[in-house]
Amino acid sequence: MSDVTKSCRDINELSPVAQKACRLFLQECKKEGLPVLITETYRSQARQNYLYEQGRTRAGKVVTWTRNSRHTGRMAWDVCKNVKGHEYSDQLFFNKCGAIARKLGIIWGGDWKTPDKPHFEVTKDWKYEEDEMVTKEKIEIFGKEVECELIRKDGKVYPYIRDFGEKVGMKISNKGKMPVVEKK
Repeated sequence: MSDVTKSCRDINELSPVAQKACRLFLQECKKEGLPVLITETYRSQARQNYLYEQGRTRAGKVVTWTRNSRHTGRMAWDVCKNVKGHEYSDQLFFNKCGAIARKLGIIWGGDWKTPDKPHFEVTKDWKYEEDEMVTKEKIEIFGKEVECELIRKDGKVYPYIRDFGEKVGMKISNKGKMPVVEKK
């Protein structure tokens, strides 16, 4: 039996769809410079009941309003700001995280009638369809790691030819709409 006083922070304990959503959320937060720390993912029903009792039949501040949580269904995660002493005090941090979640189709507890800003969840049919996303990522070219602008679309990755060409020592220009690749 697990200890109901301990939180699970393991993303792998979420359902596969929630794992995907959570990892995408963390990736986008990192790109925006947001120091996100996962504070809880899966909760057993016993832990959920334990948390529900806090502030009601057990001393402490109320931390949950339900016994029926998406955490017990492996569909939710909670976060804080990974800065000692400022874990929950920076409302701008949570608002930025919430904006990222909305963009990704993730439900943010900050939008609820009774806000729960550290809480994020998805439904079992969550799917993120990106039209096109431009990212700056490290790629390996001829055994060397370089940062390159990439276009992610329809599950495929395309490097910007001008940026990529410069990284491999090529000169990229154009004749009208046609790219021209030359050795430097």
